[in-house]
Amino acid sequence: MEEQASGTAMDFATQLVELSRVIVDIFKSGSLERLPDMNRIVKEMHRLQHGSEDTAMQTIDVEANVIYSNFDMLVKVLKTAESDSDLPSLQSAVNKFLHNINEAAVNIAAMFGLV
Repeated sequence: MEEQASGTAMDFATQLVELSRVIVDIFKSGSLERLPDMNRIVKEMHRLQHGSEDTAMQTIDVEANVIYSNFDMLVKVLKTAESDSDLPSLQSAVNKFLHNINEAAVNIAAMFGLV
């Protein structure tokens, strides 16, 4: 990436770090209570990245879309649960989507030189 990161890239990286923290919390607790935080973060990431002419933001497009699409699928899967008792049967799908999001976040962090 560029030696001097743009403000947009820095803001995106901040959201990326926060997203990683939320994912860790979800995996540690096994609870989806932080899902609204995750939703807010993913929306902000999309806002920062979508339509940006910043080279760094264009470079991460594929991985960012992995985050957005997997989050959308995670929400859709959770909406199929009719009650909290249905959640254990959906756990494998939830874990897979979270894993995909986390892997894409790590890949973007590597592109930004954060890891």
